[in-house]
Amino acid sequence: MSSHNFSDSMQNEQKSHKRADDFYLNRLGVTDIVRYTGNTKTDLKIQRADIDVSFRRSGKLIKISEKFRAMDYRDLYIEFYSKFPDVCGWLNKSQADYIAYFFPTRVFIIDEKALSEFYKNYLSNAVSSDIFKGLTEQYPNANARKRAWIKIQAHSYKIQIIQAYNEAGNDSWYTMGIAMPFQVLSDFNIYYREFIF
Repeated sequence: MSSHNFSDSMQNEQKSHKRADDFYLNRLGVTDIVRYTGNTKTDLKIQRADIDVSFRRSGKLIKISEKFRAMDYRDLYIEFYSKFPDVCGWLNKSQADYIAYFFPTRVFIIDEKALSEFYKNYLSNAVSSDIFKGLTEQYPNANARKRAWIKIQAHSYKIQIIQAYNEAGNDSWYTMGIAMPFQVLSDFNIYYREFIF
């Protein structure tokens, strides 16, 4: 598998903003949408807290972390490392209220704080960093996937361990995460709502 071009991903994500804004306006009935583009110091600070957009719904300010996937693999991707092994993934630092998880024909709105607690209390202990290290050694400077099973309390899940090798300018790094079934949200009472386009 070839490397993942970080700049291309960012451009594709920006193209999805209008679709997302239309969803917030027309399906959620929000007002006062503000996007944090990263062009100012203030925006960068907000983005580092994993907040991409905010809006008001019924007068309440809501902060959203957006995730866009070009295909619907029918699973939830959770980033463990933004830059392996030194920089942890978005759930470790997120101050968002909800995650808006966009697929081509549906959107999941997920309680970020509940998902973060699940990640910290259960999931991070179920997936060893040695698994990620093994992928970088087996597939250096490349994207890679590996299937595995994990057990969390009484539940077993088939997961995919995903390595994305990123390049941007003269910089390169690995982003590491796992994809797991959406069933985990119900199993651990993590609030979510699904919207179909």
